[in-house]
Amino acid sequence: MTQQEKQERLNALTTEKMNLESSLKVGDYKVIKCAEAQAAGVEMPYDIEALHQERQQQRDRINAIEEEVRKTEAIEPDEDMPDDMHPEDIAS
Repeated sequence: MTQQEKQERLNALTTEKMNLESSLKVGDYKVIKCAEAQAAGVEMPYDIEALHQERQQQRDRINAIEEEVRKTEAIEPDEDMPDDMHPEDIAS
């Protein structure tokens, strides 16, 4: 993996993580509405089990991304080579 490939992979992972975190934040109001409904003893405005499952899947993916980022950061990149050059073209 070249330095450029490594950086592109890290960028893609970071973007995906940010999108998932944003989605969780946007959906926080649904959790709050359910908590209010429960405290008031009224019917839940959302299917809390489905909501929890969806949010847990997002958190699980965030955790997986964080692990993948750690592993990717630990990779020592190969030397960057021009696109038209191959490792066998490099003289020893």
